[in-house]
Amino acid sequence: MKRLLTILILSLVVMMAQAGIKTVTFAGLKYAVDTDRQVAQLIQQEVKIKGDLVIPDTIKYKDKASGKYIHCPVVSIAPYALAGQKGIKSLYIPASVTSIGDYAFANCKKLRHARFGSSLGLRANHENWFAGAKKLEIDSVLMPGESVSIY
Repeated sequence: MKRLLTILILSLVVMMAQAGIKTVTFAGLKYAVDTDRQVAQLIQQEVKIKGDLVIPDTIKYKDKASGKYIHCPVVSIAPYALAGQKGIKSLYIPASVTSIGDYAFANCKKLRHARFGSSLGLRANHENWFAGAKKLEIDSVLMPGESVSIY
């Protein structure tokens, strides 16, 4: 049993290494990039943010092996990614983002306006993404052909 458990743990370690997750900093924000699928998740800030924050729909990084720049769409925002950023006044989340983790923007006390490039913003009042942002206005732009579903 102990040998089987050891084999399972080693298998998990190998699978994670093969998954190809790389950390990239782009414009002061840190992303986890899945190098196999070529998609990025915003995971945290590297600098204090003041004023307006526009999350890009695509980031780029230089691949060390090939020397080429790789472009990856930003598809998600991790839980607590920008929580506690007291200097953010407005926020734009592009249509490429299809998933936002719990409390991603919690306690952003000065945040007054959030704009979504997709219908994802229609769910914002039903989620805990902006916990502690008391005077927040949310806009959501419905893209052509996009459907709306709120639970």
